[in-house]
Order: sequence, then C-alpha cells, then structure tokens
Amino acid sequence: MKNPPNWQTSFRNLPEIPEHKRWNGKSNMTLEQIIAFKLLHKQPITKNEEEIFTDLATFYSELNDKLINLDYSLFNPSDFDNFKNYIFYAFNYTALISNKLTILQTYRLVVNEWVCGKNERIRNIDFIKYPSLDIVKKANKLNRANTLNTNVFYSAQNIDTSLMELRPPLNKLITVGVWKPKSNKEFISYPISHSEEAAKVNEGVAKAKSAFDDHENFNSALFLNYTRYYFELFGREFTKRVTNHYEYLISALFSESIFENQGNSNTDVNYDCIIYPSVGNGYKTDNLAMRPTVLDNDFYLEKVIEFEVEHEFYDKPYVLTHPENITLAKIKNVYITNKFDKGEIIW
Repeated sequence: MKNPPNWQTSFRNLPEIPEHKRWNGKSNMTLEQIIAFKLLHKQPITKNEEEIFTDLATFYSELNDKLINLDYSLFNPSDFDNFKNYIFYAFNYTALISNKLTILQTYRLVVNEWVCGKNERIRNIDFIKYPSLDIVKKANKLNRANTLNTNVFYSAQNIDTSLMELRPPLNKLITVGVWKPKSNKEFISYPISHSEEAAKVNEGVAKAKSAFDDHENFNSALFLNYTRYYFELFGREFTKRVTNHYEYLISALFSESIFENQGNSNTDVNYDCIIYPSVGNGYKTDNLAMRPTVLDNDFYLEKVIEFEVEHEFYDKPYVLTHPENITLAKIKNVYITNKFDKGEIIW
C-alpha cells in the first residue's frame, strides 16, 4: 500500500475494531497477527491467547452481518474515506489461500460501442484486453475486483456466461477474444470459496469449500474457525448482487491488496488471478480477474469472434455445453479470425 490509511477504529453501526487488532506502537505486528503466526507454525499459545483469538473470530461474523444491510447510497465523500480506512483496519491481517489453476482457455466479451465509442469493427487488440489505467480512472467506477487505481483483465468460463452478465443490446457489434495459455503452466489463484449460494450450484466452489474443511485434520481448529468467518465474509462480498458500483468497495479493495502483494518479502504467494463465481450466471460458472502482466506474459490470443445479437434469451436457464456454443441468443453476421499482426486484428 503506497500511502498508509488513516486508521479508523469505528464506522457507523459496524463493530468497533477490537483492541487486539489494533497497532500499539510497540511492535510492527498486532496481537492478532502474533497469535495467528504461532498457530500457523504450530507453536503453543496460552489460554488467554486462545480466548483472545476466539473473540477475534466473532468480530468477522458480526461485521459480516452488519455489512449485509449497509446502505452505500447514503455515503458522502468523507464517509467513503472513513469507511475505507475502517475496512483497511478490519483486515489488517490478510488470510492467504491459494489454488493451482489449469486454464484451457478463457473468454472476454465486449460490446464494441462500449469500449471504443462507435458501433464499428474492432481492429486494435487492446480493446479486447484490459482497460488502461487512464481509462479506469476516467470511468471513475469500482468493479468487482479493481479499484479506481487498478486495472485487471476480466474473463469468463464461456461465451454464454458473458452474455448473461453483460446482456448486450440487439443489433450491436460484439467481439469475443479467446485467450489461451502459452504453456502448460499452472496459475496461482485466490479462490473465492465460501459462498453459501454458489456452493449449491458450482462444483468448483463446493470442492474448494470441502478442501478447506478437510484442513481440520492437520491444522489448528481454532485458526480454521477464525478464517472460516473471514472467508465467508469475502465469499458473500464477491458474489453479492449490487445496485451501484460503490457496493464493490470491499471486494475491490481486497483484490487490490492481493495483487499489490507481488514480490512482498512477507509472503511467498504471488497471485496470478482471483477466481470467483459468476453472479450474472447464477454462480454456475466461474470468472477470472487476472493481473494484466499475467495476460501479457503467459497468454496468447487464439482467435476473435464478432457477431450481433438478433434475439436474446438471457433469462433462459443456463445449460453447460461447449464454451463457445451460444445458446442464450440468436446471433447473426458472424465473423471469425485468427490472424493478427503487430497488435492489429486482421479480418
């Protein structure tokens, strides 16, 4: 984090930051962080430390309950600053989990007019990658996994998922980039696993949650109980439906902190992407939020598909088929190319 936050110990009716999460000026670690370190390294802790850590776990549970009903529309500019600084303090301990992810291909769909200002064919590959930081700042809107100061590459598991999420208008040019890894590399992902709703319909989320529960066999039950509340909060934040972009604030700030962690000597985990259930597709498939450098260094554009939606069936029940099968729209004027030259799409 470039500029340390102005730590806020309270905000509206959210629970006050517990004493043992606070910096005391005597150490560069809070008591919470010290106890967590001991538990992770299977070092003994005192009865008092055990009671402290149990109480800290309930903080995340209480915070989660309060956040569900937090009305961001009532925030003024100073509220946003105070809320961000409260959230930074609430999560001054970051619980890290990782999953090695094999990506066969991933799909990014754009409505041409939305990214280049005109309903005309896209020829520059940059328009189907990630937005530049200047564009993000100009748009001035938060997203699921980026703040106003960060950009990421968003992509979906298949084209139908993108259609359900973006719901493109009829008779407008749409372009899909099909991106594939350059090698058999496994990517380090931060999985959003503790979403109650997603676990009911998403096999990957259910397996990730089950894998977490299995850790009880060889990790501290006290630590796992603590992190369970933590992950449940983020599982809900990453999979909640929003009415305005301010409601992305927590997931966006968390994503920023995860991706800014690259090369940090305090952790041996460098994340390539965050994988989370698709809200637009009823959690049935997964989306990726990927660091731009990962896309640039480890992926290539296999082909580009252009079409227009003649009739839409976006509310039709989703059925998993081949990722490039389009079942949620009747399309027309389809063009496909796999020819590229110096950043240009050759149609």
